[in-house]
Amino acid sequence: MPMSEPTNTCPRCGAAFTCGMQAGEPACWCAAYPAAFAVPEAGALPADAGCYCPRCLSALIEERRARLAQEGGQPPALR
Repeated sequence: MPMSEPTNTCPRCGAAFTCGMQAGEPACWCAAYPAAFAVPEAGALPADAGCYCPRCLSALIEERRARLAQEGGQPPALR
């Protein structure tokens, strides 16, 4: 996790965390995760929507993988 001050609050659990892109870092920690969710078009989300913290993003990805496996679908490819 970067040493920057927290820039975001997770909409799922309320944890404060740092988004590398908002902190002006060259990359964000989330780039190491598999692409599990489609990136919405600009303006498609409410202005207060935000990124998930590392713990919640990891949990959501695992939940999606489990659901896809149960449905017989393919998990998202790793980046």
